[in-house]
Amino acid sequence: MKRLLTKTPTLSALALAALLAACASPGPAAPPIAADELPATQAIAPLPADWWKRFGDPQIDALVTEALANNRDLARALARIDESRAALRAADADRSPQVNAGVSGARQRASENGVIPGGGTGNVFSASIGVAYELDLWSRYAKASAAARAELLATEYARETLRTALAAQVVQSYATLQALDAQIGIYQQVLVGQRDGLRLQKLRLDAGELAELDWRQLEAELLNSELQLPKLDRARGEAERALALVLGRTPKALIEQGVQRSVAFVPAATALPEALPSDLLLRRPDVQAAEARLRAAGARVDVARAAYFPSISLSAAFGRESTELSKLLDGPSLIWNVVASLTQPIWNGGRLDAQRDAAQARRLQAELDYRDSVAIAFKEARDALAAHGEARSSADTSQRRSDALQRAAQLTKLRFEGGQVSRLLVLDAERLALLARLQTQDERRALIAAQAGVYRALGGGWQRPAGTAGE
Repeated sequence: MKRLLTKTPTLSALALAALLAACASPGPAAPPIAADELPATQAIAPLPADWWKRFGDPQIDALVTEALANNRDLARALARIDESRAALRAADADRSPQVNAGVSGARQRASENGVIPGGGTGNVFSASIGVAYELDLWSRYAKASAAARAELLATEYARETLRTALAAQVVQSYATLQALDAQIGIYQQVLVGQRDGLRLQKLRLDAGELAELDWRQLEAELLNSELQLPKLDRARGEAERALALVLGRTPKALIEQGVQRSVAFVPAATALPEALPSDLLLRRPDVQAAEARLRAAGARVDVARAAYFPSISLSAAFGRESTELSKLLDGPSLIWNVVASLTQPIWNGGRLDAQRDAAQARRLQAELDYRDSVAIAFKEARDALAAHGEARSSADTSQRRSDALQRAAQLTKLRFEGGQVSRLLVLDAERLALLARLQTQDERRALIAAQAGVYRALGGGWQRPAGTAGE
């Protein structure tokens, strides 16, 4: 009967603790962004993960594949994922019992005035196995694991954000190289014609059939074209090395190897959405990363709150102890203990309050970051779609303008040969036609870059890979 009465307070205390734990458990988190805060838009089909293949250029496919395999920023992102995964394992381990084994041997002298009459010097040998476990009544360790899991998700989403940005950067850099190649090719063609024309006009000058002013104007135009080539060639080299760096190439390859590209690059007629898809933008990996960090911060607040409640620890030890090593395994050397302890914080100088306030402040920051990420996603998508519409219109207009100026230059030359206009008008018409051709190539580059920007703004067709950490 006495034994039963001894257990009753313990059972009552545990029941009360369980009740308090249920009351302390937080309810389901409210969605950070309400539905009425988002624009009503028409949803579109998910984009393909390998969206860059829509350009129809094998060299783009090869370069993006190389970048995704070798880029060092992406490798660092993978290392951060490994770090977060290890942190999650450590957090989960805190929820498991800890088992330790120990062996010790000591020689010691006891005080003659101590609890052992006469004191003396002797040996003490021991071997034991101990088990310790803290009951997670307030879900402190469970919330710590949830926070670590959300932080792991955030690092995985960050990697996907970088992956999308990296693919877009490769496409845009490749388009820049293509535009520079085309512009250099245009100048080289113009130089061939200008040099041949200058030689013929020199013969006319020597024969007295051409004024020196006309010949000097032709010479000046040739020198101006020759002046542009080194600048374009330098810009192409810098762009090529910048792309090689993004591809993750070694310093030797950065200098010695070029970037392969197709002779002609025409962007595919990709069908891009005209509306802003709310559901797709909320699945952007950077938005998902911000939401995961928000969930992690919320779980950290719960961990800080749980620190106010008492902790209940259980431990047990089993082993042997003897003053003689030869008797360590004998029956009388057996030792064991079972301990249950309850610790309640009472006063700690405001440390727990400070930790809770800091956790709440970090959660507020994470919520603001999430709201900003959603707003930025919609802004970037809207800007990217507008830029693509403008680039497509500008490319078409630029091509028509170039065709018109080319024809005007041809007609002006015919009129000059008929003696109707001066050489200066011919040079002006040819200069305008040349600038229009160069602008057309730059507008094509801008169109390709805008298409890549749209895919990036819409999340690049990101889909959570199989086997990723669950929420």
